[in-house]
Amino acid sequence: MAAGVGLHLALHERLINSRPALQAAEFAREQGLFDAMHHELLKAYWDEGKNVSDIAVLREVAARVGLDVAGMEAAVADDRFGDYLDARRAEAEELGINGIPAHVIADRYLVMGAQPYDLFERVMAKVGVLKRVGGSFPSPLAGEGQGGG
Repeated sequence: MAAGVGLHLALHERLINSRPALQAAEFAREQGLFDAMHHELLKAYWDEGKNVSDIAVLREVAARVGLDVAGMEAAVADDRFGDYLDARRAEAEELGINGIPAHVIADRYLVMGAQPYDLFERVMAKVGVLKRVGGSFPSPLAGEGQGGG
């Protein structure tokens, strides 16, 4: 599916422990750099085939986004966000989520795993989200009669 949409995904020989990467991402969130860190972690893992549970890799990724590397390393070593991550995991398990990616849409639909784009379009249509066209959203009145009739 990835190749079909122009993505390259490096396959890994074994599963990794994602907790150190999750800890690093939460540290980045505190510093206002979550989006950049999240992007770079995914790039390191999927594009570059790196082990994002390795602290050396996390230091490299943190440096790329301008994060306080020593602070991130200390937060990971101290399990600073452990309680928060454990609570999020428990919450996910209560919802029946046991893998990633998982998308909860409008508190009504759960989409598990990598799914084709058209599945997301169908779910979004069910909750009344208009399809994005050319970078903008169409008017909800598009196609209705002109002149208020």
